[in-house]
Amino acid sequence: MKLLQGTNIGEQIKKYRKLKGYSQMDVAAHMQLYGSRLSESSYSKLEQGRRNIYIEDFVILKIILGFEYSSIFNEIETAIYKRQSE
Repeated sequence: MKLLQGTNIGEQIKKYRKLKGYSQMDVAAHMQLYGSRLSESSYSKLEQGRRNIYIEDFVILKIILGFEYSSIFNEIETAIYKRQSE
């Protein structure tokens, strides 16, 4: 099952990657240790919003980068409310 990006969650994921001091290659390598087949190229596309993400890969990213699900989805929810009020 995939999470389809209507809003770019890649931007939020990128923030957490940078907070950890990881390169995109670091994240892809760590993900593969958890059983993901996501390549560095695919991870880069994810951050750019040009690729959707499998839910399993999203969970692996949470483990590696240490974010809370709510932090990702709260930002999306805020953006939705902002669009509605405009």
